[in-house]
Amino acid sequence: MWTRVKNRIRSISGQFLIVALAASALLVMNVLYDSHRTLNAALIENVKTSVAQSSRLLNLTVSTHSSKQDLQTVKIFFDEMIDPQAKNGLVYVAIGDANGKVILSTQKITGVLPAPHTQEQIEVASSTGLIHVRNALLLPDNEVGFLQYGFSTENIIEATSAQHHNALLRTLIVIAATFCVIVLIGSSVTQRFTQMIDTSEQIVRGDLSQRIQIGGQDELSRMATQFNCVVDALELKIDEITELNRSLENRVRIRTWELEHSKKELEANLRQLQEAQRQLVNAEKLAGLGSLVAGIAHELNTPIGNAYTVSTTVTERVIEFDSEVGAGTLKRSSLVRFTADMREASDLLNKNLVRAAELITSFKTVAVDQASENRRKFDLLKTVEELAVTLRVQLRKRKIEFLVEIPVGIEMDSYPGPLMQVISNLFNNAIIHGFEHRESGQIKIMANRLESATTGGANSIELHFIDNGVGIQPRIVDKIFDPFFTTKFGQGGSGLGLNICYNIVNGILAGQIIVHSVLGVGTRFTLALPLVVPDSDSTLS
Repeated sequence: MWTRVKNRIRSISGQFLIVALAASALLVMNVLYDSHRTLNAALIENVKTSVAQSSRLLNLTVSTHSSKQDLQTVKIFFDEMIDPQAKNGLVYVAIGDANGKVILSTQKITGVLPAPHTQEQIEVASSTGLIHVRNALLLPDNEVGFLQYGFSTENIIEATSAQHHNALLRTLIVIAATFCVIVLIGSSVTQRFTQMIDTSEQIVRGDLSQRIQIGGQDELSRMATQFNCVVDALELKIDEITELNRSLENRVRIRTWELEHSKKELEANLRQLQEAQRQLVNAEKLAGLGSLVAGIAHELNTPIGNAYTVSTTVTERVIEFDSEVGAGTLKRSSLVRFTADMREASDLLNKNLVRAAELITSFKTVAVDQASENRRKFDLLKTVEELAVTLRVQLRKRKIEFLVEIPVGIEMDSYPGPLMQVISNLFNNAIIHGFEHRESGQIKIMANRLESATTGGANSIELHFIDNGVGIQPRIVDKIFDPFFTTKFGQGGSGLGLNICYNIVNGILAGQIIVHSVLGVGTRFTLALPLVVPDSDSTLS
């Protein structure tokens, strides 16, 4: 209930009603105040005029008959003038001598005459209905007496009150009519605004066919016309947008089909690229193994050739010794010489076969590791030294020193094959790019443990691959790990060597690889690797 009252008060019609009530109240109070003042002033003025006229009339009458005998005539005249039932006019008349004694009166006076009202008291006495007036009077023998009479103002008061009531009634009628007009205007305005609001709400809910129907030439009519124009424009824009959306949906469907078709083509191309990359990676691995085979074959040629030469010499010496034994010409000196030759031959043969066996074992370990991705525990120094044996073969004709400075006792639980492939790729990259057009230099592999900030122990290592070659140009440092990026394109470079290193280190080995190079000074690759690789299903990407 109170909510509806508040909403009613906040509405335009409620505000019109409040304004009309306030204006009417103020107008009524103003009319009452002005009417009261005006009628009071008229009443007093009428009373004063009547009193003055009565005074002149009575004085003239008494002056004409101023003898004692004539005063009786005056009394008769006064009795005829006074109407006891009259509410307007003389109530009584009395004449007194200089001593204040009443010598003539229209009614029996008992006691003293009422005190006359002064000029100032007349205004107050006018509202009481009776005014006592006393005027000086010249009696016979030049005696100065007085004439006093009572003047009734009841009729004047009643007339004034009636006039006051009539004026108030007319004012109230005018105010009521004005109030009704204001309320009607406010109600009409509110009704038109309500119609506009209702229509607007229907339009907001989606019924764009609605229009505001307001006639006339006032501001609300023009507002309604403009509102309808806005709705027309909005409906037109919505139609345009709807048509545009339909067109856009068609284009989206066409574009979606094209994108799906392109996606399928890209997926097919990606599969081809992945297959090509896999083949290139395998080719890179095979190339590395081929290089190892060639190097090991060249390296084995010396000990095996020496062993073959020694075995041939031993065979010849055995045949000679056997001939001497068969002919019976064997001498002690021949036996001693044969024994010494056999001892020397066996020693040479043993040394060369051991050397060949070491090379074959090293090659077998490296080849097996690089050909597989099996996880196992291994000693870092021993594994790198085995790889270094096969890699140094490629440096026999060049004055490039290959150093391994890894502390003893670093045991890792990781993937030695992928790690050795990374080192092999870094080695080949250094030989091809770092020492291009150089016959001397140094390659160094270093490692150190990294202390954990939480456990206080070592749980990872840093492996540094360093060369003092030509370095890498700054503009391509950030690109060297990108697939198929090479500065030897068309010259045997596939652009996958360092990309394979990056993928292996960040994938299978769960580490990180960064490069730092100074042009003309050299290059350092730093691998941060965990001692124990976390269990995962990561594979070479």
